[in-house]
Amino acid sequence: DASTLGKIIVKGPDAGRFMDMLYTNMMSSLKPGKCRYGLMCSENGFLMDDGVVARLDEDTFLCHTTTGGADRIHAHMEDWLQCEWWDWKVYTANVTEQWAQIGVVGPKSRAVLEKLGSDIDLSNAALPFMGWTSGKIGGFDARIFRIAFAGELSFEVSVPASQGRALWDALMEAGQEFGVAAYGTEAMHVMRAEKGFIMIGDETDGTVIPQDLGLDWAISKKKADFLGKRAQERSHMTDPARWKLVGLETLDGSVIPDGSYAVAEGVNANGQGMTQGRVTSTYYSPTLGRGIAMGLVLNGPDRMGEVIEFNTTKKTAK
Repeated sequence: DASTLGKIIVKGPDAGRFMDMLYTNMMSSLKPGKCRYGLMCSENGFLMDDGVVARLDEDTFLCHTTTGGADRIHAHMEDWLQCEWWDWKVYTANVTEQWAQIGVVGPKSRAVLEKLGSDIDLSNAALPFMGWTSGKIGGFDARIFRIAFAGELSFEVSVPASQGRALWDALMEAGQEFGVAAYGTEAMHVMRAEKGFIMIGDETDGTVIPQDLGLDWAISKKKADFLGKRAQERSHMTDPARWKLVGLETLDGSVIPDGSYAVAEGVNANGQGMTQGRVTSTYYSPTLGRGIAMGLVLNGPDRMGEVIEFNTTKKTAK
């Protein structure tokens, strides 16, 4: 049930211009019927939210935000519109509670949707990855987004909130022959970590920039400006010694404690042990049969395969 994800409408003649300032990557070039993953930074350059943006028409965008961020991100948009860009022709509306959204995920997800009956062509050719369309499915008026957080073949079906439970029941019934099962946030977290996808609030803490997470590809080199651009050019933001995101696995298969620090040799001026990184997310992976984690580590991407030690446990991770 992805209904809790924030959904904010941005609409108006200047909507594309506004979106280009809000997100680090280019949104004004997005075509109607297409989606794009976007990063949103504060004016200080730190990553504050991420999510999939869908272009509904030439003047309208639908911004998906993290679940806990809907009100905060909407307020952020309105702050800039009302205080800085008050003459731009843009309107925003938080419509999170107006839509129920259900993720149908896995190798048989398309078959389950097709069994409901639809006037929508759900084939890969008609609805490719990062595309969206609208129409009837199982008698429901729906938008179907071909997006995935779990890394599997995935569709997110959005219907008016009043029809959410009915759609859920219809999907569960249609999926019986395919072995359908509801999955929750813990399963979702494990799958996204196996895929290497970040989670706002886990891999970010208010001091992390997109470059720390290997998301340089989502930062436009063409745009003259966006919120956070100049801040990310400051010396401490471009310091090569910043901790960078890596994947971790424990040597003995155990699950490393969340928040553990990677230990380095020596002590600091206060006599405290030196650190060279920390765990941001940690799980047991049923797929791999062992503990996995994500973490920020000094020069991390250049140290793949290296064994490092973490505090609060005698185990080591590499």
